[in-house]
Amino acid sequence: MDNSSSVYQPTLKFGDRFLLDHAGSIINDPKIAVVELIANCWDAGADQVDICWFLNGKQCIEIKDNGTGMTPDEFERRWHELNYNRRDAQGIDVIFPQGNFASARKVFGRNGKGRHGMFCFADEYFVETKKDGWKSTFKISRVFGRTSAPFEGTRLDVERISSQEHGTRIWANCNYDFLLEEDLRDLVGSKFIADPSFTVFVNQRKVELTDLSHLFDEKEITIKDIGQVYVLMFDTENISKSTKQHGVAWWVNNRLVGDVAWRKLDGTSYLDGRMSNAKRFTFVVRADILQDQVLADWSGFRKPSAMTKEVANVVEDYIIDRLHDLFLSTYKDRKKKAVEDNKAELANLSPASRGLIGHYLDEIQIKCPTIRPEHLSATVEVLANLERSRSGYALLQQLARLRPGDLDSLHELLAKWTVQEAQVVLDELQKRLKLIERLESLVEDTTANELHDIQPLFERGLWIFGPEYESIEFTSNRSLATVLKNLLHDSHSSLSTPRRRPDFVALPDTSIGIYSRDAFDENGDVMGISKVLIVELKRGGFDITRDEIRQAEDYEIEIRRSGKISHDTQVVVFVLGVTLGNDARASRKIGDNTFIHPRTYGTVLRQAHARTFFLTDKLKQVVGRESQVDPEIEAIMDTSAIQAPLWYE
Repeated sequence: MDNSSSVYQPTLKFGDRFLLDHAGSIINDPKIAVVELIANCWDAGADQVDICWFLNGKQCIEIKDNGTGMTPDEFERRWHELNYNRRDAQGIDVIFPQGNFASARKVFGRNGKGRHGMFCFADEYFVETKKDGWKSTFKISRVFGRTSAPFEGTRLDVERISSQEHGTRIWANCNYDFLLEEDLRDLVGSKFIADPSFTVFVNQRKVELTDLSHLFDEKEITIKDIGQVYVLMFDTENISKSTKQHGVAWWVNNRLVGDVAWRKLDGTSYLDGRMSNAKRFTFVVRADILQDQVLADWSGFRKPSAMTKEVANVVEDYIIDRLHDLFLSTYKDRKKKAVEDNKAELANLSPASRGLIGHYLDEIQIKCPTIRPEHLSATVEVLANLERSRSGYALLQQLARLRPGDLDSLHELLAKWTVQEAQVVLDELQKRLKLIERLESLVEDTTANELHDIQPLFERGLWIFGPEYESIEFTSNRSLATVLKNLLHDSHSSLSTPRRRPDFVALPDTSIGIYSRDAFDENGDVMGISKVLIVELKRGGFDITRDEIRQAEDYEIEIRRSGKISHDTQVVVFVLGVTLGNDARASRKIGDNTFIHPRTYGTVLRQAHARTFFLTDKLKQVVGRESQVDPEIEAIMDTSAIQAPLWYE
C-alpha cells in the first residue's frame, strides 16, 4: 500500500437538518419567509408585486413581480449556489428593467438564503422567470436523507417570448393557511417604507406600506468614525391615521429590522409600553450604515458588534433624553403622588433632606422608567427612613450601584418587610429545604415509579434552575406536552400518560415535564409564548450520552414545527441523569434561542443548596447543640429569631 500523502476530492453529503440550519427561521417562520420573498422582488428592480394568497379558496401561494427576471442560465447558476452573494455578483445598487419606475434603491440580499423562503410553505415549489426573450419554468424540490444536495431543480420548460417581457413568478401548492389575508397585509405594510417605486398587492388589493411622511421631528446624528443616522419621531395625536405600532423602529434601506417596541437593542426597556404616552409616540431610526450588521432573516442585528453597540448607545441616549422631555409632566405627576402618599414621613425631615429625596426620585424615573407608581411610593418611604437615621447612607450608595431592574424589586421588598411577612419567607425557605431533602432521597433510585414521583417535585422546584423560573408565570403546558407525546409515540410503544398528570410525558426510563411563560404585547395582552422550559429526567443508573442530547434537539425542532411557538421563543432543555457520558458534558446552543443543558442530579442539587444559602448543612451543624438551648430565653427571643435568617437574603 502506498502511504504517501495525496490530495483527494471528498464526496459531500448533506443531512436532513442542513437546510434548517442554513436558512433557519427563513424556512421556519411564515412571516419571515414571505417578507424575504418580497425582498427578493425589491432586489430584482420590481415596481409592482402581486401576491395571490389562497385566492378564491385555492390551496396555492403565488408571488409575482415585474423585475428584471433571469435567463435560464442565470437562474440555474444563481439558484443552485449556496450562500450566493448578491452584492459581489451584481453590485449593491438595484438594476431596474426598462419601463419600470426607477429610484436610488439598495439591495437587501447578501447571502442567497431568502430564495429558500418558499420551502416554509411546501416541500416543492415552481419558478417561472422571463428575461431577454426567454421564459423558463423550473421545479425546486427539497431532498431528504443524506444526499449530495439539500434540494434539486428540474427544468420544466424553456421557450422564446417577446424581449420586452420580464419578471419572475414563484408559487407552491399548500394544504395549510399559514396567515390570514388581513394579517399578511398588516405584516407586509409594517416591514417596508412607502416608496413610489414599489407597490405590493395582496389578492388584488393594494397594501398600505409604512408612511413616514407625517413625521414632525427629525434629528441627524453623526457617530464618530462610523457615519450618520437619522432619528425621526411622530405623535399619533397629530396625524389622521392611527398606527398599530408604537415604540422604537430600526430601519435599514427602507426595511424594518426586527419589530417595533419600547425595547433597546440589548433587550432592556425604554419605558413601560402600557403607559398612555407609550401608546402615543413612535421613533424611527434610519440606520443604513448598519446594513452589514443585519441578521440574515432581518429579525435583528448581529451581536456582539462594536459598531452596532456604538450606534445603539448614541441613539438610545438621544431617545432617552427626548422621552424625558416628552414625559416630564407624567414624571412630575407620579412624583407628586408618591410624595402625597408619604407626607407624614417627609414632614419630619429638613428641606435639604426632602430636596435630596426629590432628586433621587427624578433619577430613579429616568434610569428605571418602567417603575410602577406603588413602587415609587414605597421608595419615598424607604428613602425617608434612611434620611431620618443617617446611618442609611451606606445603603444609599449600594442602591446607586444597582441595575434598574433590581431597583424595582428592592423597593418592593424593603417597603413590605414586616415580621409577619418575614415568617412567610421563612416558611417558603423551609419548604425548599424539605424539597431538596426529598429529591436527594429519590433521584438515584432505579425504579420507574420513583422517577415519575420526581417530576412533580421538580415542577415545584423550577427555582433550582435559575432566578427567572421563580415566577409563577412559568406553568406546565399540556398542549406542548401533547406535541412531544406525538413525537415519541412511534418510537416508544410503552409511552403512557399519567392519569393524574396528563401534562407529563412518561416512559419507562424517562419523565418529561414542559413549562412555558406567556409573551405579552405592549397592551399587556397575551401574544404567544416567550419561553419554554423542558425538564427531562432519566432513571437512576442511566448514563446521559450524545443520543439523549440529539433527542432533546428533536424536542425543540418538533415544538417549533408545530407552530405553537414563534422563532423568537427561547427554548431551554435540561436533561438530568445520575452520570454524564464523555460526549454529553457540554451545554449546547442551537441558533440564538435554543439551549440544551445536560446535568447530573448531583450538580443540580448542589445548585439548589447554593440557592438556599447552604442552610441545610448549617442546620445539621446546629443539631448537635440542641441540648444547650435555653427554652425560656428562646421564647423571649422569638421575634428577633424570625428576622435573623433575612440576613442570608
